[in-house]
Amino acid sequence: MHDQAGVNRRPGARRTAAALLAAAVLGSGGLWGAPPSRLAGELDAGGLLQAISREKGRVVLVNFWATWCVPCREEFPLLTRLEKKHRSAGLSVLGVSTDFQKEKAAVEKFLAEQKPSFRNYRKKSGGDDQKFIEAVDSSWGGELPFSVLYDRAGRKVRVYSGELEIAAVEKQIVQLLGARATGGR
Repeated sequence: MHDQAGVNRRPGARRTAAALLAAAVLGSGGLWGAPPSRLAGELDAGGLLQAISREKGRVVLVNFWATWCVPCREEFPLLTRLEKKHRSAGLSVLGVSTDFQKEKAAVEKFLAEQKPSFRNYRKKSGGDDQKFIEAVDSSWGGELPFSVLYDRAGRKVRVYSGELEIAAVEKQIVQLLGARATGGR
């Protein structure tokens, strides 16, 4: 049914439209809802290995960090600069927060402030921590920061315990990035 101006006046049409609009707004976090998560997701041991394998063909630096770890926070901007500088040559950096679920808001705030150019995950709560450590590196004692460098074939090349010496790490990354150009020699 239409009125004289040609406007649809079917009973319930406005209610249906309003309900659809409300569902869309509420489902997206509301008009002023929380911003979308800056985390790419949560990872267990299997998810970590999958994330690394998705980067095959690229040199990958995986960095484990936490918001309470001062050296982690200090090296984070350096990782962003390193990734931006070498991204086009084939470097991928993956960050993995080891903060507990209850600290997720602090993780989100830190990532919002840092604006990293690389994907960050959070270690999934629960599960077998030893299995996760074994997936990362059997020598890892849980200290942070902790980083692992992989070549283009996904092979672990080096582990770094503690704050990175960025110049030395960058030299190793450049060598790995150049290996492709020289046929791996």
